[in-house]
Amino acid sequence: MIVFRCAVCDGRLSVPVREVRPPGEGEAWTPLDSPVDPCPPRMAAGTFARDPEPGRIAWGAPPKGFGKSRAGHEPGVDMVLSPGDLVGTVKIPTRLHGCCGPGGHDGPNLACAGCGTEVGLWIGDCHTWLEVVLDGRMVGRHVPSE
Repeated sequence: MIVFRCAVCDGRLSVPVREVRPPGEGEAWTPLDSPVDPCPPRMAAGTFARDPEPGRIAWGAPPKGFGKSRAGHEPGVDMVLSPGDLVGTVKIPTRLHGCCGPGGHDGPNLACAGCGTEVGLWIGDCHTWLEVVLDGRMVGRHVPSE
């Protein structure tokens, strides 16, 4: 199990999650046009995956001194997880634009609650999956002791 933490202040950003293969568009638990859940979560609770759509989010340059990923991946490899697995984050209200929820077009809209570092993107509009994408350059991986 992995817990994601802020690379700046080491604040906890997730509950313990395990890495899985990312589901594709055709593997959703609920179809995107379902009247039951029009934007289902992409990831099951308690799991994360490397973003299957690399480069889809234009992250800004990392702060000085952050040339290498703190998450154990190459820079720019982001992690996707379920919004319910987040802790220690706050939403950036000026970047939550969308039709029925945040579309993810305005850049990072999640910040570390401890230090304010922009750490990720929460997406949940009516035409998208419901997901969180953590910036692989701004989060660290921690293996909790049992």
